[in-house]
Amino acid sequence: MDSAELIERLRREGGFRLLPLLGNTGQVAGVHLARFLPGGQLDVIQAWDERWAVWARMPDSLDPAAPFAGPEGGVVQSGPFARVVAPLLPIQSGLSR
Repeated sequence: MDSAELIERLRREGGFRLLPLLGNTGQVAGVHLARFLPGGQLDVIQAWDERWAVWARMPDSLDPAAPFAGPEGGVVQSGPFARVVAPLLPIQSGLSR
């Protein structure tokens, strides 16, 4: 399954919303996917290409005194896009860790 199919499944089956991930020059450098979960959790995926992506699950909270500091108590996973997103979708052949 290619990255376009995975992105579509994350949107359709996983409830993620898609935004472009911009690089330093303002050009689209990848994708940013996010979804809000019950219980005040937030999932964020940033993928630059099929070889490199990062997923984080963190509390949906913001410290107004430090708006760019990441919240404490999150989980982070990085690696190839298909491997990073596999746990976020129903198990499919070729996507398991």
